[in-house]
Amino acid sequence: MDLARYTALFLSDSRDHLQRCNELLLAWERSPGSSTPVGEIFRAFHSIKGSSAALGLDPVAELAHAAEQLLEAIRDGNQSAGREVLDALFLAVDGLEEGVEAVGRGDAPRAAPALIETLRALAPVMPSRTAEMPVTERRLTERPSGANASADGSGRHVRVDLLRLDALVQGIGELMVARNRLAALADGEIGSELEQVSSRISGLVSTLQSGVLRARMAPVAEVFQRFPRMIRDLGRDLGKEIRLDLSGGDIELDRSVLDALGDPLTHLLRNAADHGLEPPADRARAGKPREGVIRLRAERARDEVTVTVADDGRGIDRAAVRQHAVDRGLLEAESAMPDAAGLLRLLSQPGFTMKRDVSRVSGRGVGVDAVVARIRALGGRMELKTVPGRGTTFLLHLPVTRAIVRALLVQVGDERYAIPFGVLAEAGVHEASKGEVTLRGVPVPTADLRDALWLGGGRSGRRPVVVVNVGDHRAALMVDSLLGQQDVVVEQFAAPAGLPTWVGGATILPDGTPALILDPAALF
Repeated sequence: MDLARYTALFLSDSRDHLQRCNELLLAWERSPGSSTPVGEIFRAFHSIKGSSAALGLDPVAELAHAAEQLLEAIRDGNQSAGREVLDALFLAVDGLEEGVEAVGRGDAPRAAPALIETLRALAPVMPSRTAEMPVTERRLTERPSGANASADGSGRHVRVDLLRLDALVQGIGELMVARNRLAALADGEIGSELEQVSSRISGLVSTLQSGVLRARMAPVAEVFQRFPRMIRDLGRDLGKEIRLDLSGGDIELDRSVLDALGDPLTHLLRNAADHGLEPPADRARAGKPREGVIRLRAERARDEVTVTVADDGRGIDRAAVRQHAVDRGLLEAESAMPDAAGLLRLLSQPGFTMKRDVSRVSGRGVGVDAVVARIRALGGRMELKTVPGRGTTFLLHLPVTRAIVRALLVQVGDERYAIPFGVLAEAGVHEASKGEVTLRGVPVPTADLRDALWLGGGRSGRRPVVVVNVGDHRAALMVDSLLGQQDVVVEQFAAPAGLPTWVGGATILPDGTPALILDPAALF
């Protein structure tokens, strides 16, 4: 047996089973009289028991077996699905998750004798025909499951190590750089054999690129599905009634973006439950339903996915945030009330928190700053909206993929820069008067890239302008030249200390010279 390969399969399958168990238990908790989830949860525990026993992971197998016996008692009518029973099954899922993750870290899973005893105490001692029957007979009695492959093979899936996909993407990136270089050389020989071969190779590379990037895509539901259980437990800890509404789970993101999204969303959801939503009695006095609602939604627009975390709670007290910022020396005493963007800048200051009491849920002065940093590291940006008494919304604007992006190339001085299409609204030549651009009669916030680069020499008059989306409004970035659009490979590099926040990455242009990828929103 290839033990390492089998262990990797065990980890993947067990995590899927446990995620599904959490979903089913949450649904079962809302409708305790339903018997529908019993069989599927039983099969999940049984699968974990069998695969863990095959690997010699006895603590995991014993815990799964105890949970399986309790479910069998419920299925046979010898036990009812009351609160105590469901709580015990939730704890069993938690214990199995701890054991599975210990295996993933290379540690030995710990035994859970107290939990096993609790599960056994809730399951009346009855003959267990299913648990004792031969495996081959038991397979015949169990209903097949997570995936129905058709006879022609469509719908079948193969598990691929993410590192292999990363290597493929890296190779495609190098191939694209070479393709772009070849296309630049062939441009001078239109109609020649070189130009025809270059065009053919370009098409093949584009097809290959599209296929590899699609292979790396995964639905955001893979991350979203871990949060209903977390919110259920938070509601109990905080004494609040909370409902989590999920939508857009079928929207896909690059696996590297999706994997990094879990921690930021965890913080924002915990923050909404603790800071945002009021206790039930307070909500009732304010004329609101006792149950607070947190919404987690994903939407796609062009090359960008927006993930929204919204609550219908008390909203953010701007005056309190402003006063706290003044007390900390972040604002002058006479400064105006911060707008939404200014509010986010203050909340994302390291250590900035409005929570007076440190609790297990929040109040340690870490979080929003880490969320903003993580989203920026992914090439995305954050936006905040809040209305007193009605709630708070965080919007995370993320690139669909971090590996290859469509970008507009611009020039300032002797250097060229790439601006991702995801933030672009339009580009063209506009009149600039006193350093400000007016679009269709409306002045917009304006920045001159020459000033940001300390080049000086910016001028009024008609200037090439890139109009970008910044939150819920637009802004204008003045440049020297617009060079056209191109797919660029985002190169990994270690950002040196003091690198401006508006630098979002680097790429290699067709002539082999490097160029910085800009995050224009950071200039405003």
